[in-house]
Amino acid sequence: MMQKLLVIGGATATGKTEIAVHLAKLFGGELVSADSRQVYKGMDIGTGKDLSEVADIPLWMIDVVAPDEEFSVSHYARLAKSAITDIRKRKKLPIVVGGTGLYIQSLTHGFDTIDIPPNKKLREKLKDASVRQLQGMIDRSVLDTMNESDKNNPRRLIRKIEIIAHTTKSRIVEDQDVLFIGLTAPMEELYRRIDARVEKRVTQGIKDEIQTLLRKGYSWDLPSMNTLGYKQWKDAFSDEEAIIRWKYDEHAYARRQITWFRKEKNIVWFDIHPSNSFAAIEKLVREWYTKKYYDNES
Repeated sequence: MMQKLLVIGGATATGKTEIAVHLAKLFGGELVSADSRQVYKGMDIGTGKDLSEVADIPLWMIDVVAPDEEFSVSHYARLAKSAITDIRKRKKLPIVVGGTGLYIQSLTHGFDTIDIPPNKKLREKLKDASVRQLQGMIDRSVLDTMNESDKNNPRRLIRKIEIIAHTTKSRIVEDQDVLFIGLTAPMEELYRRIDARVEKRVTQGIKDEIQTLLRKGYSWDLPSMNTLGYKQWKDAFSDEEAIIRWKYDEHAYARRQITWFRKEKNIVWFDIHPSNSFAAIEKLVREWYTKKYYDNES
């Protein structure tokens, strides 16, 4: 019998965690975060690490490394798969929730970047390409997960292209029964939600959090500090400018997330505005989850 894996994905501010928590309570699940920013310790406000929303539901893959530690999709896949194995051993339902498409793909497709061999033909073909040309071959949502140094390093860019090419050819993991739910909303509603979240995080004290991180010795050059919610404050002339830039950058990120997830053929989409999709999502998950008993009987 195939192992069940529930995935809740989509753009930022679509209420993924709220729905995931609701489903976890109904079906005895535990959450596995797929957020490339929430893996960092001490970066709570800027990444929206609202643990009160999760309540007493176990949440894996947050606060995994310090802001100055290297963390890639390979590290994520290895640790998240271990967490999922542990969840299943305890007869719980693993629910992957987040907006980092590459993280989710590492769990739903059979690949591990550590084991991807060099592609000599591809490297020979790309050896004379410019940095701009190489960047143009990488999806923007993937490029944004790279730090500034790697974005301008031809060798790193070619390696990223190798990984993407290999991943594209990978098959869906066959020993899993994956239900992938995608949440979406009209762009105007999405922007409104994003802006409200940014304002909330400013009120919660994002500036104080950044100052604390800098005092601890974490520099602006770190990939962790060069992410949404943090980098906008680096060279801003005023708080107002930083907030505006943050909102616009979050809007752009949401559009890239939508583009990424729209390429996934196996997603079942739900529009969360107006908020009438909870019942429909619950019905779908219940039908999918209880099907394991029918399969077992047959």
